[in-house]
Amino acid sequence: MDVLSPDLVWIENRCYRVNPTTDDSSEYQSDPCYIEPDFDSEEEVQMDFAIEKTKEGSFRTSFHVPSCFHGSIIGQKGATRKRLEMDTKCLIQVPSRGSKQPIVVTAQREEDAIAARKKIEDIVFSSRRRQDITHFPSLPCCQDSVVESFAKFKNSILSGSPPAGLTESMFQKPEKLHVTLVVLTLMDEEERKLAKEVLQQEADKIRGILQELSTPAEVKIQGIEIMNDDRTATKILYAKIDCTVLEIIVEYLAGAYAKTKLSPRTRDRVKLHMTLIDTKFDSGDQDGHQGRQPFPTFDSTDILQQFRDFHFGTIPLTEIHLSQRNAYDDKGYYKATTVLNF
Repeated sequence: MDVLSPDLVWIENRCYRVNPTTDDSSEYQSDPCYIEPDFDSEEEVQMDFAIEKTKEGSFRTSFHVPSCFHGSIIGQKGATRKRLEMDTKCLIQVPSRGSKQPIVVTAQREEDAIAARKKIEDIVFSSRRRQDITHFPSLPCCQDSVVESFAKFKNSILSGSPPAGLTESMFQKPEKLHVTLVVLTLMDEEERKLAKEVLQQEADKIRGILQELSTPAEVKIQGIEIMNDDRTATKILYAKIDCTVLEIIVEYLAGAYAKTKLSPRTRDRVKLHMTLIDTKFDSGDQDGHQGRQPFPTFDSTDILQQFRDFHFGTIPLTEIHLSQRNAYDDKGYYKATTVLNF
């Protein structure tokens, strides 16, 4: 830094000198996998949040960010925050560890405050994508008729000549049979509250879709398929879902959660399915954690041929759960943060 001509930032009629950060704070550590976004992008920024104009004439925006992401915003030795402040001419206040206070961005120009907040949100979204899934809106499929059909499917395979590498522990537990609608990564209580509110807010829209039908909505579970293209190296085998109205509902939910950036995935279309076999389950990982170790595979050619059109059942579309991974109710299904009943 040129000590005679330092970088200056004016905030609320006060002039601040932007000093280089030299301290090695141990309170925050940068994310080693973090890839810094392009701060020089000239793409038009769309504002979907409030900007407050202070009495002094500056502009301020405050927003909640889980404390686990603060390190990615600050960066190694404060480098990321410093660059953000210099590029957007803003003052960025990050609360101390353990605090529930929001991040506050202050600038002399409204567009600078908007740009800084958007860049911070991009950093958080990038970091969120590397976290494990914590919650998911789901459609329970553990009704008696489906469970009985699943048992017949499973027993038929295991009592015959199961392919090499396929074990009983790789089959889904019947009390956990479900369709995942959207995946979410919720890092604190505030985000769990927001996810619940989003689902509740979409309830009227979903009910409106269902009321337009001439008959009650039903979900048909029939046919099987695999996730990858190589049948000889199958990791996940699932039952196909046939329900147009459920696909429409999922699109609404995916769009609603995309606006909150609580979902780490940005696929254009969700592949609805009910997992039957997952080789990850063989390690005791019934919730499918993403480990680094290679999981076993099996040849599903004969299973696909024999059970290509197997009918697991048809269930009514009467409820959607906001389910929590690694937590279960007294029936063994995923514990619900909230339930929408139709």
